Amino acid sequence: MAEACKQLYDGVLRTPAMRVEEGCAWIAEDYPKKWLRLVNLCEWAKDQGWPRIRRGDLYVLATQKGMPITLCREFRFDNNLWSVLSRYLLMFRPELATVIFPKTAEIDKAAIDYEDFWHDHVARNTFFPARTWQDAAKQYGVSA
Repeated sequence: MAEACKQLYDGVLRTPAMRVEEGCAWIAEDYPKKWLRLVNLCEWAKDQGWPRIRRGDLYVLATQKGMPITLCREFRFDNNLWSVLSRYLLMFRPELATVIFPKTAEIDKAAIDYEDFWHDHVARNTFFPARTWQDAAKQYGVSA
């Protein structure tokens, strides 16, 4: 399995592929623990009736759920990382399309195969019920 770069691209204009690589590196850093914390946090928020989950909500949600502050801090990231993570969340748990609403961005126009990228950089055996985040949105009647 290819290893994703764990360094930020400081000072370099990041391509969509670099952004997806950065997202996969964040996930792979403590896979599957960190990824499942994020998934479980979003599912918990949905079950609690949150109408929308945005990047800025994650830290608050983590503290409300009672996570230790060191774990809460891992949910403080920028919009570039959230744009990648939110897409993977919808592919992994399509029902989250009822509370996570990505907007079409440059990373969507780059024709990146998110699933293949994940399998090459995070874990080969991960199953995604939705091939794209747009498929998840359509499945739950949300316009992508």
